[in-house]
Amino acid sequence: MDAPYPLVVEDSPDPADLALLEDRVAAAAIAAAGLGDDEEFAIFARDDDGRVVAGISGIVWGGCCELQAMWVDEPRRGRGLARDLMAAAEVEAARRGCALVQFRAYDLLAPGLYERLGYETVGVLEGCPVGSSARWFRKDL
Repeated sequence: MDAPYPLVVEDSPDPADLALLEDRVAAAAIAAAGLGDDEEFAIFARDDDGRVVAGISGIVWGGCCELQAMWVDEPRRGRGLARDLMAAAEVEAARRGCALVQFRAYDLLAPGLYERLGYETVGVLEGCPVGSSARWFRKDL
């Protein structure tokens, strides 16, 4: 059966098109659950010139917080900044009425960090990426 529209693989998709996909999926999930709109948040650490040197982002929806991205500038790693970002995100999630924080992370990045912060592994996808694993975490607040 032929597709009613041509399907095109794009190696460098427009960020606006990617955002559109994410927004539409979120809107469909929100409508299906009937639990109200999602709320984005981010927490940043900035240097003296205002440049982002670390940060974490998440979405709050339906009593849950999904952390989406956390990054710490390489020279600033190993000083507790990731721990502080996670703690701040938990406080913000609780402030917004969440009882649970969840996210996915790769074992090759910050191995063992999330367990030390009290997160429980709830799923593992071995070999993704090759030679490592993707892991889903949760923590009750």
